[in-house]
Amino acid sequence: CTRAPEETRSLGEALGGALRRAADAPGAGPGAGPAAVLGLAGPPGSGKTCFVQGLARGLGVRGVVRSPTFTLIHEHRGPVPLSHVDLYRLEASDLEGLGLEEILDGAGVVAIEWADRAPGALPPEHLLIEFEFGPGESDRCLRFIPRGPLAERCVAVLRACASSR
Repeated sequence: CTRAPEETRSLGEALGGALRRAADAPGAGPGAGPAAVLGLAGPPGSGKTCFVQGLARGLGVRGVVRSPTFTLIHEHRGPVPLSHVDLYRLEASDLEGLGLEEILDGAGVVAIEWADRAPGALPPEHLLIEFEFGPGESDRCLRFIPRGPLAERCVAVLRACASSR
């Protein structure tokens, strides 16, 4: 659980750093393709975009990261490219024309907000992150559900980060 937006961003930054290090490893990680995929699920205002802002910082992406609610996909360049996808306004039947398959086949990291709206869109290997409101006004609780070895390594890094606080 985090107690402030900056803590949520810091957690995202730790994950971004882990993915960036994985990309630097020869023949493995988000630089080698296919993309490392993060599925983000939770109610509006629960910290998904805030987390992606930190993720981008950890990946070395410069510039502003905003929710792609109306544009659906924002692509950010950096040492490890980030595609930020928002499925909030889409129905599962709308996914076909979105070009998500091409993004998932590319290199980098793909963060999909509202992934619960299209669970079939996530590849078998991904990291699902569920966001919930905590007891305090700024508290957010995140649950990490790894699917595959890269996701499991990332969760281990996040556990180590959380225990060092």
